[in-house]
Amino acid sequence: MNFEFESNKEASLWFKAITISVSLSLFIILPLMSLKVGIPSDEPIDIAYGKASLKFYSSFGSDTSYANIVAYENKKFPFQKYYGASFEAGSVFISNVLSTPIFKTRHVLSALCGAVVILFTVLIAAELSGWFSAFIAVVLLIASPTLIGNSLFNSKDIPLAMGFAIAFYFFIRILKSLPILPLKNCIGAAIGITIAISIRMAGLLLIPYLIAFLLIFFSDKDEIRKSVFSSVNNSLKFIFTLLLISVSGSFVGFLFYPNFYLHGFSHVIQSMDLVKSFPVKIIMLFRGELIYAHEIPWNYLLICMGNTFPLTVLAGLLIYCISQKNILTKTPDWKNFILIYSSLFILVYTIAAHPLMYNGWRHVLFIYPVLIVSASIGYSWIFNRIKLLAIRIAVMFIFFGFIGKTVFWMYDNHPYEYAYFNEINGGIKGANGYYETDYQQLGASASFNWLVNSKEFLKDTTSNKIIQTNNIALKYADLNLTDSIQFEEASFIRLTFRPMNYAIISSMFIEKNLVQNFYPPSGTIHIEKIDGVPVSCVVKSKNNFIPTGIKYFNEKNIDSSAVYLLKGYNSDPDNFRIWPLLGHCYDQNGDFEKALLLMKKYKSVFPDDEMVIGEINDINESIRKTKSL
Repeated sequence: MNFEFESNKEASLWFKAITISVSLSLFIILPLMSLKVGIPSDEPIDIAYGKASLKFYSSFGSDTSYANIVAYENKKFPFQKYYGASFEAGSVFISNVLSTPIFKTRHVLSALCGAVVILFTVLIAAELSGWFSAFIAVVLLIASPTLIGNSLFNSKDIPLAMGFAIAFYFFIRILKSLPILPLKNCIGAAIGITIAISIRMAGLLLIPYLIAFLLIFFSDKDEIRKSVFSSVNNSLKFIFTLLLISVSGSFVGFLFYPNFYLHGFSHVIQSMDLVKSFPVKIIMLFRGELIYAHEIPWNYLLICMGNTFPLTVLAGLLIYCISQKNILTKTPDWKNFILIYSSLFILVYTIAAHPLMYNGWRHVLFIYPVLIVSASIGYSWIFNRIKLLAIRIAVMFIFFGFIGKTVFWMYDNHPYEYAYFNEINGGIKGANGYYETDYQQLGASASFNWLVNSKEFLKDTTSNKIIQTNNIALKYADLNLTDSIQFEEASFIRLTFRPMNYAIISSMFIEKNLVQNFYPPSGTIHIEKIDGVPVSCVVKSKNNFIPTGIKYFNEKNIDSSAVYLLKGYNSDPDNFRIWPLLGHCYDQNGDFEKALLLMKKYKSVFPDDEMVIGEINDINESIRKTKSL
């Protein structure tokens, strides 16, 4: 598996020095990068859970508000208790002790977890294939926008991946040290299991992973297997150690679930059951259609990975697969088998079990380090076979060319690295309208910051400004404003239905035709873009014609409604929301031709709207009767 440079001790030391230096530098770079990240849409819920969990621990179990936390305008989130509270409660505790802003604190801590993921991925590559592979691995990792982007704010998937990376590293160290079981390796493995489980119950997968790794290793190493099980005492000692690693790691992980103290192992079972069918079924844009999370097709994960893995990673994985072309006829060594098993197990599981997944492959980020190691070994393998220096230089030039292109994209679009789509998909421009782009609505925070610092806003003398938004997390922004702000939740479809001063609307939960033809809406005074694609916008209200018209419409005052809706239509003829309402007013007043024109116009945007289709049929029938008289 080793690249030929590994036979040169001096070259190997250089690769080690460079790789470790780059990895350690990320413990400074990533936290600094995280400071620019806005408020992810899920974060206020996570903070509320962290505060409630901390109260549970500090009150020695008497405060059980964690079980049904409240956030977002008194909405209850009863299923949050099935997540581990290690990061959430820990970040609140650190924020309180250091008197630092909670959002910034969380993002810095998440970034540090991301740096740990990268460090241990590099160490895994070094253990399995030497320091040249580790060098390639760290290069691939720093040019992995999804991983880097999520590291700046994701408090669940990144710490979970950290636990897996730590555990995998020490699992491999345990295998390589057999038949001896060094204490530090056993402790490290238990810590990795604890960290992973303390975030999500998916960390329990590490135990069957450890068992599978051992079975694979023993099948490849007969002499070591015989030594480990040479006697009853040796066998019992080995099995007891494995049980101690698994049980201690799991039990300590369980302690970071407040609900575990009250419900014991029934909580563990409930948490595992919830992985299969989580009750919160959000809508997602996938292949140009809005679907519920429980409706994703079998190939959802593969498509998302194919769209968002950098080409360098995909190429490395392809090369690695080619290097393992004899897998069907010849059993690979234990190192390669571990990599293959670790990746395929999750991919096959997601296809077969069909667990709920949200917005791409972030829930399985914990297997990305293994995939990176596989890709790095693939590159090592191909370089080992390139004998001509000119070809080797050319391949290296192409490799670093693509790496540089990806890193430049990340730099140019910071802090939206996580919204990356690769060239196969045509980048984020090709994905626009077909997949969710800014699915954590980070662009809304940037739009809000722009608004409150804009001349438009500062000159606005309205004392209580109403801001409508489809990202209510903005209300938690820590800003010192002289004027009060009232946030109101509003979807893109119902924008302008109620009086407002401004609106901040992200591109989430919007159908393809609306994204491509009506977003950003008229009245937009600022657009937040990722690589030229609008992901959030600030809209200023021109007048209250439409809300007034809708008010009269709901009161069944058709004449007054028509007057104001017509004013709204003349002010903004592209506002598709007005068309069916004004069309209905025309229909009620007997102006069937105008009504039909507006209804058909609306149907061209929403061809499946049954109410509009029914009204069009009624209008056509009215026209037919009128002509027959």
